[in-house]
Amino acid sequence: MGVTYTRGTDVELLDPVELSRKLDEVIRESIAWLATLSDADACVPEREGKWSAKEVIGHLTDSAVNNLGRIVRMQAAEPQVLGGYDQEAWVARQHYREREWPAVLALWFALNEHVVWTIRHVEKRRLSSLGVIEGDTLTLGFLIEDYIAHMEHHMRALKGWARPGMA
Repeated sequence: MGVTYTRGTDVELLDPVELSRKLDEVIRESIAWLATLSDADACVPEREGKWSAKEVIGHLTDSAVNNLGRIVRMQAAEPQVLGGYDQEAWVARQHYREREWPAVLALWFALNEHVVWTIRHVEKRRLSSLGVIEGDTLTLGFLIEDYIAHMEHHMRALKGWARPGMA
């Protein structure tokens, strides 16, 4: 799976409804300030060779697509062997920097609202279901926690450099 963003909580202590609330809070707080960026601001990369805000949100959209599939499949049978994805290639091939900022935000928000909905409906006992991603075995509970922590990581980073009037 590569980089992880959380150490993980004992799966017995996790609650799907609480996890869904946490993700919902992150996306709703984030959309409020992300919407203050202009299209031009959202095209400015953090620095040379780095992604722009559009590309970071595009990356998080790709993460939603991939992790939604993982969440669904990990509830079906154990252990699920799930593929990774080339994040740089996904962002490049989808040309997020060229797309209008409101469209990028709308897609990210809608997909994550659906991820929230899906997490809310995971049976608690399924949080201990196992999956293998790029050779790493993990629980569904860990996957969901790490997904939320990954989102928080990128939002903190964006808040540190993406500002209205940058362009």
